[in-house]
Amino acid sequence: MKRSEAWLVCYGLLGLTQSGILPILMPLVAPNGSAAGLTYAAFSLPGLLAPVVGTWADRTGRHRDLLIWGTLGAGLLLLLFDAAGVSLRVVLAAGAGLGAMAATTAGNVLAIQSAPEAEWDGAVARLQRFISAGQVVGLAAAGVLAHSHPGDGFVFAGIALLAAGALGYAAAPGRSPRDPRDKPPARPMVGGDAGVPAATHRHGHRAGWQELRAFLSVINPRLRLFLTVWLIAYPAMNGFATLFPVAMTHGFGMDPILPSGAYAIGVGISLLLYNPVGMATHRIGGSRMLLAGLGARLALLAALVPLGLAHGAWGGWLILVGFALIQFVWPLLSVGANSLSVRLAPTARGESVGLFNAATSLSASVGSALAGVIFGIAGFVGLTGTVCVAVAVALLLAWVWMPRTLAPHDT
Repeated sequence: MKRSEAWLVCYGLLGLTQSGILPILMPLVAPNGSAAGLTYAAFSLPGLLAPVVGTWADRTGRHRDLLIWGTLGAGLLLLLFDAAGVSLRVVLAAGAGLGAMAATTAGNVLAIQSAPEAEWDGAVARLQRFISAGQVVGLAAAGVLAHSHPGDGFVFAGIALLAAGALGYAAAPGRSPRDPRDKPPARPMVGGDAGVPAATHRHGHRAGWQELRAFLSVINPRLRLFLTVWLIAYPAMNGFATLFPVAMTHGFGMDPILPSGAYAIGVGISLLLYNPVGMATHRIGGSRMLLAGLGARLALLAALVPLGLAHGAWGGWLILVGFALIQFVWPLLSVGANSLSVRLAPTARGESVGLFNAATSLSASVGSALAGVIFGIAGFVGLTGTVCVAVAVALLLAWVWMPRTLAPHDT
């Protein structure tokens, strides 16, 4: 790793916490499935503010500050999590989610701001590899801690994020160039601030259907299409991953370390894919890589449905293998989607990444909450079948529209 890329370790620590420890331990320490979904939904919900945060960072060039203060704030709140009651945990989860969202929003922009455009896909792939490497460590730690001391996991996560904030202060790139839209307009904008739909001050304005329609109408149509596909597929996939440890523990009687271990093994092996996937994305474009990722995940998820109907321990073990393979193909979705979020709005990348992160957070919140309800009603097979339907719809939409709308390099 180059010295100039030492700041990527911050995102390894963020991945350790945000994608490794918390998705396992937050649901497991909740008293029931509904509380598990609600707590993790609260952690994900602040991501809806990502477009606001991304726009502010574009205008001020303070992506570095988002990384530093976001990780420090989230770390401090997680230190309090284990000692809090159920209701207060929801509040602390929301605050920690806000800090994690801020740091995440800055990631892609920090990765590409000092790289030539030809190297953007590789830079995004390196960032995602560090996040996934941290996730592997976090999942392994969560599996061990869930077995005996789950509360210690939140202390561990808090310390990791505080370390990320300190490292970000020491090594993260400095202020990035200001958004070119900060320049005074050549002529007055029609409709006041209509030319800057995601400006921070707009979110204090009266919200209504007309404002929402105006906001959606000025988003890049290609970005809007991509976000639509993501909002269909990701809630189902994320909800399934969030409830998987709970399903295997409660539904199949497994030790928590087994689903967590399968999660970690799948993500760990997937680290080998990031470089080739980054190079392939540069050749074929993020839209086609996204299609490949959705197709691979749908095939693997569909294979889990009959396994869930099987009786006997062998069915549970095969489900663990299938889940590990689902995590193995994640780089196709991760690199493809993040590449699209950077390229589809070249004049407002922070805002575009913010919209993508907001869509992801909304998906995680809705997906985890609904997954808890569906699992409680229909069990593992009902949850998996529902996820398959949602991913199939997203894949069909992407297959029909995206190749016609997006150029090979999505520019």
